[in-house]
Amino acid sequence: MDGSGEDRMMFSIGHGAARDRQLERAEMRIVFLISYPLCLAAAIAGRITHLSDRQAKRPVQSIFAEARSSAHAAIGYAFNV
Repeated sequence: MDGSGEDRMMFSIGHGAARDRQLERAEMRIVFLISYPLCLAAAIAGRITHLSDRQAKRPVQSIFAEARSSAHAAIGYAFNV
């Protein structure tokens, strides 16, 4: 770096990209916090409906893990649009 304006511009562009990533992470956290309770309610409802079915296999994941993976999947679709 020779202190020219071009070097400073490159440096500031680098900070803008880091800031954009931080904002995107914050947005993803907010969307997760909104969607997780909805996914948790859906997982609980799904488990309740499967309790009446005696032939249904026991779920592999906990309700919380199932809700978490559903919320992450929903976030992936939300940010792909």
